[in-house]
This record gives sequence, C-alpha cells and structure tokens, in this order.
Amino acid sequence: MKFNCLNKILFVILLPVAQQNLAQTTISIPDTLTGDVIDLTLQHGVREFYPGTATQTIGYNGNFLGPTIILYKGHQITLNLHNQLGDTTTTHWHGLHVAPANDGSPHNPVMAGEIWSPSFTVMDKAATYWYHPHLHGKTLNQVVKGAAGLIIVRDLEETALSLPRTYGVDDVPLVFQWKTFDAAKQIVEMDEADNEVLVNGTINGTLHLPAQVVRLRLLNGSSHRFFNFGFADNRPFKQIASDAGLLDAPVPMTRLILGSGERAEILVDLSGLQDGTLKLRQFGTQLPQGYPGGPMMMGGMTGPKDNTDFDLLTMQIGAPTSNAVTAVPATLTTNTAWPQAGASSRSLNFSAQPMMSMTNFFINGLKFDMETVNFSTQVGKTEIWTITNQTMMAHPFHIHGMHFYVLTVNGATPPANLRGRKDVVVVPPMNGSVKIILRYEDFSDPHIPYMYHCHILSHEDTGMMGQFIVNAAASGTFENAAQEHLRISPTLLAPDLEKVEISAENGWEPFRVEVYDQDGRLLLTERNATRIAADRLAPGMNSILIFTARGTAVFKVVKTN
Repeated sequence: MKFNCLNKILFVILLPVAQQNLAQTTISIPDTLTGDVIDLTLQHGVREFYPGTATQTIGYNGNFLGPTIILYKGHQITLNLHNQLGDTTTTHWHGLHVAPANDGSPHNPVMAGEIWSPSFTVMDKAATYWYHPHLHGKTLNQVVKGAAGLIIVRDLEETALSLPRTYGVDDVPLVFQWKTFDAAKQIVEMDEADNEVLVNGTINGTLHLPAQVVRLRLLNGSSHRFFNFGFADNRPFKQIASDAGLLDAPVPMTRLILGSGERAEILVDLSGLQDGTLKLRQFGTQLPQGYPGGPMMMGGMTGPKDNTDFDLLTMQIGAPTSNAVTAVPATLTTNTAWPQAGASSRSLNFSAQPMMSMTNFFINGLKFDMETVNFSTQVGKTEIWTITNQTMMAHPFHIHGMHFYVLTVNGATPPANLRGRKDVVVVPPMNGSVKIILRYEDFSDPHIPYMYHCHILSHEDTGMMGQFIVNAAASGTFENAAQEHLRISPTLLAPDLEKVEISAENGWEPFRVEVYDQDGRLLLTERNATRIAADRLAPGMNSILIFTARGTAVFKVVKTN
C-alpha cells in the first residue's frame, strides 16, 4: 500500500503509543466452556490495555476475546449465540467440519437481539480451532475489537498419547494479535499500521509455567500480520499439531511462521529453568519479503514494529508439577492424504489492480458477490486446487467446512510441519503457488455455500473471497454410505397417508432433515427428525436430504393429489 496523506498522519499519531514502556502484567488464561449446550453472548465491553485508560472492545461472555470451548469428538452439541452487539453479526467455527447451515458464514446472519442455535455432531480430530464473527464487510470491524475465542477438540487418539493437557498449567492457549491503537489508546478499526501486539489481551505480559515439557497452543488471531515465533536463546521446540490435527511426529524447529488464522501446537522443554525466565520473540527480520510484519515489497506500507525483532512475552518458570510430562512421544498419528488419481483439478489466481496495489485484490479476476456462486461440486468428489499468487504480498488462504492437505509449495514438497491436516495455507507472493488436495466427504446444501478467502480480514471484507455449493452425490456416480444405512417410507405418498417415516441404523441417526420441492425451494428444515408430516410436502416430486454425522443421503418422495 502506498503512503497517502492520511496514512502518513495516522502513522505519526500511532507511533508514540507503540513506544511506551508498559510494566509487565500476568497473561490471563481464558475460562473454559464445555457440555452439550454452550451459550455465548457477543457484547460490547471495555478493557484496560494501558493502566488507567478504558479502551472500547467487543468480546464473547466478557469484555475482550472469549472463553475456550472444549469439545469432544463424536458428541452432539448445541451452540447458542446471543447477539447483544446492537448490530448484525455471525460467528464462524473456524476449522470445524460442519454443514453450511451451521458454519457461521456471511450466509448465517444473526440480527441484533436474536439467538442463533446451530446443532451438530463434532466430527473433527483433536486440535486447536477458533471462533470469530464473519459478517461480510464487518468481519474486520468486529474481530479487531476483540471478538474471538479458541476451540479445543479432544479425541481418544490424542488422549492416549503422553502429552501435556492440564489446561492453563502445562497446556496453555495463547491468542496473538497485532493491533492498531491511536493516541487515545483506542483500537483503530484498520490493520495497515499495527503498532502493538497482544497475547491473550495483554501487552508485554508474563506467563507463569512449570519447569517441564509444556504445550503451547498458538493462534495468530491478527487481522493482517504474520508472526515468526522463536525463543530468545534460540532453543529448539517441537511442533506436534497444525490447524486441524496432530502431525505424524514432532517436528524440531527454532522458528515457526503463522499467517492470520493459522494455529499450531508446540512442545517446549523448560526442565532445568526453575526460577528463571525465557522470552518468546517475534523475529520479524527473518520473515520472507512480502510477508506482512516483515520486510515488505516496494510500495508496501510498514508499521512501527514491522521488520524488527522484539519480545512477545516473558515466561516465568516455577517448580514442576507432580504429574509432569518429561518426554516427548516419537510418533503421534498417521496423516494420509486422499489419492490423487482420479481427482478433479481447480485453479485459483490471486491478482491486484493496479498490479502494485497492496489493498485491492481479486480471486480469478473477481470480487466477492453474495449472490454469485463461483462453482458447484458434489459430495464424494476429490479435488486438487492450484492456487497462484501474482501479487506483491503473501496471502493466508482459508477454506470453510473441511480440511485439506498441502501437496506442494512453489512446486516443492512442503516442510514436515505443513504435511498435516490444514484449513489455512500461506500462498507466497510474486507468482508463488500452493497445491492442495481436499475431498467433499459429508455435507451438501443446494442453497447455502461454503466460503474460501484470504484470511487478512481487510482483504476478505473488500472482496478477496469466493463461495461454492456442494451438491448431494449424483445417484450411481459417487459412493454414499449414508444411503445404505437409512430408509424412508413411503416414497409414494397417497392422499390418505399422514406422514413419511425415517428409519436409521445405529450410528446413522439424522441430525437435520431438509425437504425441497421440484423447483428447488426449501420447504422444511427439522432437527433430529424421524418423520415428516405429509402436509409439509409439496404436490409432485420432493427431495429429502438427511444429514448424519457420517454422511448425507438424498431420497425422492412423490406426493400425489
């Protein structure tokens, strides 16, 4: 982005705030929520990031950020979102494998004062996910003020491993956010001139940890900039999980780059450091050129902390716990990407207008349009996407509703820490490319699309986003296991019959049923339905979509006059 007069004035105003020395305070650990029903209230608040100054914020169930939601694979849950913002919003369950109607995309708006209550079965592997608003045109506005929280999914495979998992003690959630504060210490709703970094809402904070192997769950919850994490003494650490699951084995590293929306879990051995301190740092000078937060390309705007190295937090090391983990498992899981043979190909291209622009971006030459579906696909298909970035900056690219595997980065095999399940991938600048593989395994919806977009929030808000429909599998074309485990009767509904019955084998019970008439109009949506009243069907052909935790089935019912 080129400096114009407004940018220059803003930069000058913001610089003194970033240079203030703040006394270190303890970094707070978010509360947790778990259970079959979870209530979240999105609300305005205030927080003292700087002593004696009240900053206007937004948070879930509090003033800033939100509680960590702990979910268990296989459990059926209901999430009640209470919108107390006085404005329309959404909440997207970033990384969770859910149907489009439950995704919290711009197509799931929640009006002021209303409650949205999606219900679904948790189908994801153990990992660190997160949630945040996703209303088109207002995502940056609401997220940058603080509306975000973590989701931890647990499963039996991860539980069987000897890993730290005492929440807030040796298993610690850390939300890292670049922010722009003005001279009055208020959050500026833009992201080009970030001048401060928060960790769980704290500036220059201290984290208390035991002298043993600890697990840090890292989220880059920023609207724009990248982090390049490392320790001040360059000690090695091991990454054990990426966005959507465990890696095959711990990956030793001394630097870890995360773009906006990416997560990672790392293990660091603090044994022998009792009563000492350790600094976690941002190594911005070591970011590749064109990665926001590091050295930018010509014409790219830099903030006061860009292309610098500085401390993010101080770890104060105390005594080990009685159940300390002292060794790291050699293996964790087995990640197996879908076969590439027979997969369809899809290409996406990032561009800017004019070519040197750092703010005006397009995908395949188009801006996002709520009424335009960019492509349609089907349940059961495997696709390989090649994403090429012709712009001057890196873009973290996110796909809703499903995970993917990275096949290549700039034509080469990705490093080991990128070979696990992902939902955000960084596409390098200057004709950089990434190839990914994904499969539409379960959910379909002929009307509500999934989104794909750059996770730099100002980019997606201004149109660097697209959407696609996943249709039900065509009969006889793709294997659909759910069809074999569900029954519907009758399929010819005479006038003297009052209902259609749905029966399911154990484990294939419906969690949502949708009915469409022959013109594709939605007639009915019901949760956990086992029957459909005849008067809810239209005369003629009806399509009945049955969603289960294991797959989706489609049946045809003809209602006679």
